[in-house]
Amino acid sequence: MFYCLALLLSLHAICLSPGWQPSAYVLVLADETFTRTPPSSSRVKDNKSRQSRKERQDDYDDDEHNNLSSPQISALFVTRKPRDMFEGMRAAVSNIVRGSFYGVTGLLVSPLTGGLGGGIAGLVMGTITGVLLGISMPLLGFMLSAYQLARGVISTPEAVKGFLDCKLFDELTRTWQEYSLDDDLEEIKSAIKAEKSQTNNSSRRRVKDTEYYDLLGLQTDASSSEIRAAYRKKAREVHPDKVDKSMREAAEEKFREISAAYQTLSDPNNRARYDSSGVGSDGDSELALDPYVFFSVLFGSEHVEPYVGELSIASTFDSLLRLSKRGESTASFESMEDFKAAVGWNVHVLRTRKREADIAIHLRTRINDYVEGFLTLDAFKDSCYEEAATIAKEASGARYLLAIGPAMVAEANYFLGYRRSVVKWRGPVGNLKKKMLKLRRKASMYKSIVYTAKESFGIISSECPEENLQHEGGVSMTCLSNTMPLILEMAWKINYLDITTTLSGACQKLFYDANILSKEERLLRAQAVHILGTQFYLVGLQEAGNATVSSVDEIKDRANAAFAESMKRGNAD
Repeated sequence: MFYCLALLLSLHAICLSPGWQPSAYVLVLADETFTRTPPSSSRVKDNKSRQSRKERQDDYDDDEHNNLSSPQISALFVTRKPRDMFEGMRAAVSNIVRGSFYGVTGLLVSPLTGGLGGGIAGLVMGTITGVLLGISMPLLGFMLSAYQLARGVISTPEAVKGFLDCKLFDELTRTWQEYSLDDDLEEIKSAIKAEKSQTNNSSRRRVKDTEYYDLLGLQTDASSSEIRAAYRKKAREVHPDKVDKSMREAAEEKFREISAAYQTLSDPNNRARYDSSGVGSDGDSELALDPYVFFSVLFGSEHVEPYVGELSIASTFDSLLRLSKRGESTASFESMEDFKAAVGWNVHVLRTRKREADIAIHLRTRINDYVEGFLTLDAFKDSCYEEAATIAKEASGARYLLAIGPAMVAEANYFLGYRRSVVKWRGPVGNLKKKMLKLRRKASMYKSIVYTAKESFGIISSECPEENLQHEGGVSMTCLSNTMPLILEMAWKINYLDITTTLSGACQKLFYDANILSKEERLLRAQAVHILGTQFYLVGLQEAGNATVSSVDEIKDRANAAFAESMKRGNAD
């Protein structure tokens, strides 16, 4: 509500300014406010691919505003160029609703603000301004709606051609361009290299002790992403649950050592102190749960990692923990950029793009023998079934298969429906099924969140009386462990949606890759992904049907173990 009032006050000032021209606002078509950068953005296979994303955005803005000198109104209405007729229709409806809302609100609010600030004269001026806003804003919204709808209709033939030519729509330049998977990966690596250079500009110095770096197998100038990757690799290798009972004691000691190293090197302040003095984080350091350790132990499956990458639930929890640390140190955010930096938003977006590209590269390698004709259809199906059977033997393997399989099939059906099927209605049907899969998993996630919160509060209230909570100073570990099966099930619902979204971006990169020699090869890629997803889904269903009730207790034990091991990191020396 405050935001709307601020907008109306701005409109009030504009209306009273001498140079206000309503017709000029209709012609202003700015694209800054509503343009966002999606994780799976496209790359162009020409000289423009050498431009940075900021340069491409600036070039587009220059083209849009070259002959326009009036104030921008993109903060009030949808003014970006529609991709096609359907996006133009959405923009038209949005502008009509916005214009009507601004007009009605201005008509009601302007007399009130004018009367409070200027008495009778202010009330009169506010009423006049309100009437002007009540008439002009709906009219402006209607005019912009007609204009956006016309732009969408004009853009539709280009959109159809670009879609059938397997091009991707660039949200920055609002044009259809060829996408190159290899170029995209190269751009991501360059960005990671820049981030590494920026992070370690102050750390390229001699360190007093390299023990922690040696434990993780790192150089002293390793970036934060390299430290995290090395730690996850080492943690899987030496985790007590991954070794024989005879070696468990030694493994626990080694795990504590690398956890202490990671805790020190992953925190910039602790790392700077360690580099200068050789002293790691002390015993007074805060007890913190490492989300990467927790979810790696909880959902870890080495064979399935190339298909899902690093689950976003871990990075989300890491951002929340990082933000809580900033809050404890009374850090303030003067702008949205400061907030994004605090939670690592830019790094998260970059990591999401790399995650999709890495999965696409793996899929390309995995299906290459079939696409190139080295494997027959039956042989490829057998190899996919064997791989799925191997994944199913691991902990949570069946769940992963049921998450990955349908997502792959949906993406392949959507792509093939428009390009291989003689019956063209298979394309819209495939698109509908893909959207319904994502919608079902999103609804299931929200339902699980509400159910988990309700049941968890019930468990804590019934099993942890209030007097015990006051005596112990908080919820006991026993009470928390009793809620872990519910929390784990909720986390799996989140993972299902995350895997679906990520595989959608990865398959899009794979299918639309311009480095394909022929249309037949592109279709073979989609067909191979469909076969792979089908085998994953069938094996997942088979293994899920064989699951017993006792597995709930095993899940609870594993969740408790993952939680305990993650919390141990905070007390490591």
